[in-house]
Amino acid sequence: MSKAYLFDLDGVFYISNRLIEGGNQTLAHLRSKQIPFRFVTNTTTLSRRKLWEKLSGLGLELMESEIVSANYTGVLYLKQQQARSCKLILHDNAKEDYQEFESIDNYPEYIVIGDIGNRWNYELMNELMNDVLKGSKIIALHKGRYFQTDEGLKIDTGAFVAGIEYVTQQQAFVIGKPTPSFFELAASEFECLPHEITMVGDDLINDIYGAQQMGYRSILVKTGKYREELYNASSIRPDSLIPSIAELIQ
Repeated sequence: MSKAYLFDLDGVFYISNRLIEGGNQTLAHLRSKQIPFRFVTNTTTLSRRKLWEKLSGLGLELMESEIVSANYTGVLYLKQQQARSCKLILHDNAKEDYQEFESIDNYPEYIVIGDIGNRWNYELMNELMNDVLKGSKIIALHKGRYFQTDEGLKIDTGAFVAGIEYVTQQQAFVIGKPTPSFFELAASEFECLPHEITMVGDDLINDIYGAQQMGYRSILVKTGKYREELYNASSIRPDSLIPSIAELIQ
């Protein structure tokens, strides 16, 4: 058993607001052995408190301090940089995490960009371009190209971040799985070596590949977005493949 764990959430502990059997028992076992863990997710639409409330409402037994979302990782990065001011291009439910920083509209030190749905428009893009040209730095909480909805595929935040990069010729600092910066921040409180950390997830790229480039052990669960045909077609191989989170402690 590893000395510390990173867990993906959606697809590992729950699917469509329904808990996956055995998850809470696995967490209780790790706590009984005093093995630390963190939940890591690319969610940017909720603050850490609101995400904790949602997950607790589903019945998942976790603490708010154990959640490291892409949104909260932006906070950790700003602290590292000793930032004073930022502009938040975020959903209103996600802004709560950034209360310790001064939020300003004109030429902030940093611009934090997450998911804002269909609120993207020409005026906003032009405003952000001018901020960057005046010296603001971009923090992209992720750089997704598109995402699946009940109505089909929709364009994601990465397209707008790429547009700002193109016109300003300045690269965004990207946070979120599978970037090394995300994993470094998520595991920053673990007092162990990289090979003593295990990442458990359902995504070959974001979870397994991301962990492997950090030197972590990796475990893929056959729940969530796992598909056997995609697994067989991929060159990425986890250290272990298990049916579900319940089997982690077997």
